[in-house]
Amino acid sequence: MCANIRGEATIGDVAPLPQPGSDTLMALVPNAAVRVVYEVLYEHRQEGLTMLELRALALPRLHALGLTDQQEQLDRRKRDLHPHFEIDKSGSGKTTKHRLVRLKDVPSTGRKGISLRTRAEVLKAKRCAMCGRTPFEDEIRLVVDHRIPLDWGGTDDIENLQPLCEECNAGKKAHFASFDANGDAIRAAISYNEPHRRIGELLKALEGQDVRGDLIGMVASAGTFQEDWQKRLRELRTLGWVIKSSIRKEAKRHWAYYRLEHWEAWPEGNIGAEIRRRERLREEGS
Repeated sequence: MCANIRGEATIGDVAPLPQPGSDTLMALVPNAAVRVVYEVLYEHRQEGLTMLELRALALPRLHALGLTDQQEQLDRRKRDLHPHFEIDKSGSGKTTKHRLVRLKDVPSTGRKGISLRTRAEVLKAKRCAMCGRTPFEDEIRLVVDHRIPLDWGGTDDIENLQPLCEECNAGKKAHFASFDANGDAIRAAISYNEPHRRIGELLKALEGQDVRGDLIGMVASAGTFQEDWQKRLRELRTLGWVIKSSIRKEAKRHWAYYRLEHWEAWPEGNIGAEIRRRERLREEGS
């Protein structure tokens, strides 16, 4: 084991492994949970880890980041590293060791496309996730949509897929395309671990602009689904943020828009815990 002039770990003469937290790793692995798995494998790259050991080390870190539904997904998160990294396996059964070896010479996008089985699984809901119409009742055609667009770090994992009617899918693509110039900022917002910070960083990047609710909801739910992202948005006001809302009717549907007019620096530590602390103090003083 040695290090190159940039301080990246290498094994023999193979390609360097990016440091956890580095811009290189962020670009290759936009998903926060997958980066945690990489971090643990990186720290134990000499001896390797069994899946049991990997779970024991990774799950507390995932929980600390608010990612509490990752136990069943841990195998998949490790597989998400394979397009970019060589992971050696030795042994058999439960004693198999997984050892992070190197960055592949030509990292690929890792895309194999969406399988027919996955498409069928997504479309079996038989209802558009946005407008609620169905093929049987409304004579619409459903397509498979990426909740988080691939250009913004989305994947072909089934958790990132949803059924949309062709009309909603076209409308979503057209609306999201209007933010292509802000793609880097949106990708950066998605990469944060806490939903409050994801929402806040998105609004900061688009400060002064009216941001439609579906874009905020998509960013808020990256990594961990946030059913009540509107509550997370409202809670930012507890930190002194000023966010104005409005309603617009577009293509027979009403949309909520939000505009950031003032923001404060993030508190140290867990944002959600600080919001709850301030809410308790306010209740005690009332």
